[in-house]
Amino acid sequence: MSKAKEKKEVTTNQGKKHLFGSSEKSDFILNMSAESAQKLCGVYSIIAVLVLCVITIPYYFTQNIKYGMDESVNRTLYLNEKFIFFISAAVLAVGFVGFIIFLIANMKKQVELKDNKSLIVPLAVVLLSVISCLLSADIFTSFYGYLDRSEGMLTILGYWGLFAAGMTVTADDRRVKLSDFIVGIGAFEAIVGILQAIPATAKIVPNYFKEIFSGFSSGGMTYTKEYIATGFLCTPFALAAVLTVISAFALNGMLYDDKKARKIFYAISLTLMTAADILACVVPAILGLGAVYVISLIIAAVKSGVAKDKKPFIACLVAFIVAGGIFAGLFASNEFRLMDEKIIFHDSFDRLSITGTGRGDDTDQWIYPYLWDDGMYTAEQNLIWGTGPDNWGTIFESGAIIDRSYNEYIDLLQSRGLIIFALTIVFLIMTIVKMCKLVAGFMKDKNGWTGCAVSAAVLCYLIQAFFNISSVTSSPYFWLAAGLVWSFTAVKSSAKKKAN
Repeated sequence: MSKAKEKKEVTTNQGKKHLFGSSEKSDFILNMSAESAQKLCGVYSIIAVLVLCVITIPYYFTQNIKYGMDESVNRTLYLNEKFIFFISAAVLAVGFVGFIIFLIANMKKQVELKDNKSLIVPLAVVLLSVISCLLSADIFTSFYGYLDRSEGMLTILGYWGLFAAGMTVTADDRRVKLSDFIVGIGAFEAIVGILQAIPATAKIVPNYFKEIFSGFSSGGMTYTKEYIATGFLCTPFALAAVLTVISAFALNGMLYDDKKARKIFYAISLTLMTAADILACVVPAILGLGAVYVISLIIAAVKSGVAKDKKPFIACLVAFIVAGGIFAGLFASNEFRLMDEKIIFHDSFDRLSITGTGRGDDTDQWIYPYLWDDGMYTAEQNLIWGTGPDNWGTIFESGAIIDRSYNEYIDLLQSRGLIIFALTIVFLIMTIVKMCKLVAGFMKDKNGWTGCAVSAAVLCYLIQAFFNISSVTSSPYFWLAAGLVWSFTAVKSSAKKKAN
């Protein structure tokens, strides 16, 4: 009996593959079905966005808890300054697991590296970013990032890990489910932002931008009450970037999805996000939101002509008119005003204590060209490898008045240099080409509406990025969306059918 039992134990595993020669415990990876692999990739992406949303909440609820004093600069230290590093760690963690999911997806033929040789470009960006970090004057800051910016080399790795995770979501039904969660997060952040902008509720909702630093007087620093929406995303600029991406998902899902319940949910969410975006009171919010509606309206018009169905175009036009009505109503009630310059200096001086109090005598020039000049000057002085990721000290030494130029492209050039900037532009051009093919495929019903949604999301983010900064609380949504764009060509259609 013992010999028979021994023989049974030996023959049980014959013909099975095991990861690195290990036991049956690894079979769930190597022997899972294509459907199970798709589910793993889709579920992980959902978990990732939920983690990114939840981890920002304790940051906001600890913003007024004092824990010490920095005597060197006579600055009060708050507990939320510690929690920003938890957010950075969470981005790194979900990105690291994202790389693992990508490797599993490649093993299960959900991603074919031989069909995606252009991935050598983002790989080069990552490797060269390490060099930029190591060559910086402050390697510690460039590696970990500084305070709320927290965009050091570790965070950059997290971004690319999220891109890799998004690229593994190759099943369209999984993309739709991921879209549901993303839109839900957008609605949640929008509700929080709206409550922050209403004086009656702003007292109970944490918000570092309900009082804006306005300068010094004989009695010390002075502030004005403004009630600006930020959500749990740290700044109005971060809220603008996130809602730009998510609004594209909501609008396109509302127009083209077949399920009535999802259409209603997306429509309500879009309305909330439109209101919150306007209440952020910054240029990138209005620019990003406007781009979402205009680009989606153009696509809907072409789609309606191709499909001989005017319903999507009419629905998009109605949504555009409603958004205009919301804007007009808020403008008429004096709840809308652009406050970019005040918010920029409040964020940099009062919240992060890393700059002076504002501009000098040159007050006629619009704030953005003024900061762009600083950024380009810094980039010229650190042309090849930049100052190093998030190395604000070198940026100030170069003569800038704050650590960011509020233009993501100039920020990239000044922080990581010309070589990485050029390679990133190449990556973005490749992404845009894929987006154009997705929209063209959508017109011919070759792919679902999620292809159209992620294309609009990425393009609109890139537009508003001319007046915004990357952020550990907002940029992850862009990188995940960019990964979703690449997911449509992660594996050839013939190979995908064979795998299924």
